[in-house]
Amino acid sequence: MKTKKSIHLSLIFFSFGMMPAQQKILQTDFSKGTWEQVGTGLQRKWVSGSESTFAFWKMDKEAHVPPHQHPNEQITYITKGSVRVLMNNKEHIVKAGGVLIIPANVTHEFFCMEDGTEDLDFFTPVRKDWTDGTAGYLKQQENPLETVAQFDSMRPGNVAVSKEGRVFATIHPLGSPRLQLVEIINGKPVPFPSEKLQKNGGKASHDTFDTPLGILVDKKNRLWMIDMGLELGTTRLWSIDLKNNKIMEKIELHADIAPKGSFVQDVAIDEKNGWAYLADIANPGIISLNLKTKKARRFSGHSTLQSEDVDMIIDGKVIDFGGKPSRVGINPITLSDDRETIFFGAMNGTAWYQVPARLFRENSDDQTIGNTIQKLGDKPVSDGVATDKNGNHYITNLGGHSISKLDATGQLSEVVKDGRLKWPDNVAISDDGYLYISVNQLNSTPAFSGEKDKGQPPYFIYRIKL
Repeated sequence: MKTKKSIHLSLIFFSFGMMPAQQKILQTDFSKGTWEQVGTGLQRKWVSGSESTFAFWKMDKEAHVPPHQHPNEQITYITKGSVRVLMNNKEHIVKAGGVLIIPANVTHEFFCMEDGTEDLDFFTPVRKDWTDGTAGYLKQQENPLETVAQFDSMRPGNVAVSKEGRVFATIHPLGSPRLQLVEIINGKPVPFPSEKLQKNGGKASHDTFDTPLGILVDKKNRLWMIDMGLELGTTRLWSIDLKNNKIMEKIELHADIAPKGSFVQDVAIDEKNGWAYLADIANPGIISLNLKTKKARRFSGHSTLQSEDVDMIIDGKVIDFGGKPSRVGINPITLSDDRETIFFGAMNGTAWYQVPARLFRENSDDQTIGNTIQKLGDKPVSDGVATDKNGNHYITNLGGHSISKLDATGQLSEVVKDGRLKWPDNVAISDDGYLYISVNQLNSTPAFSGEKDKGQPPYFIYRIKL
């Protein structure tokens, strides 16, 4: 049912009032959350204030930070293990308990000498090459990004790709955009399937799109889009036939299942059995919808649907949502290729879960469903995911400016890391083996920052070859 929390989430996305300009007091817990993979055997967590940056490194033996320099003074404190540092043609061996001061603009190079080495670094002023992604180890040239589309005045939300390679995107509702759904033609967004279905700056209606976000193309080459209805107060699932670019179906979720104030932003489609699975982050839960009978039920209350007590840290800053550190529950949700397993996790979460879809189709009780949920593996703090035919999950890594891969055995690795991936919101896999990535700098919007929008257009849809 509707809660004060769910109402507040909707108000956040339509409120652009600013918090008083003042230096925030930052508190976070480095013992929680995921490590950012920076290189082979090299991981970090870091935060920045207004004048300095603090980093916590974990290294494996033979991990290497290549020669580099920066205009920051660096104080390195080795708390465990040992490192070898080359600086000014001299070798420095720093063991546990040792401190090394590296002056500004001096080239230096790190070699880890022991597994499990831990390093605390303090920099002044702020490491701007980390926040803007220009540091050398933030780039991965082996798998470069290709630009698919550029958005000069709108933020892309989610992206989807058809069998023929047609690319579609929702426009993120932050900023109340004129368009809601577009097709990318010659690198530019074009209203889809028609201009008249867009809000075009007007009020929401039952005949037009309202605030859609989640989007995908199923195996029958139908486009599905979940419309959160933040203005209209009604959640709707739209289906579009890509053969004739016409609306096939518009399913309205009953208020008992998705009351006004819900934030149903992601969807997975089982075209084999005729079901849809949707994730609501306002009242964290999975909504299962029988596409034939239009009957739906909600599974909620389980701990795996909730946010973990994990900070979202991007560019060294703890990201707020609604004026306090972000704690967002279930998002995203996907299905296995055979449509028999549902996968999901919390945005502010470090675990990726699986549960048999059969239990939802059979209308099993919440306890039975909850007892069968299993953890598949670890994941980063994320916003979107796509699952391929081999059971690999490609997960956006918000703090790492990267895309992670969790394979079917539960092993986590990195696919691409690039400073241009500033809030990779969503991903989609094409039949020809490309991973499409929408990037929209969402953390710079008032809903997350509490300040004036600091986004720096253009925003992009990229792709990489898998």
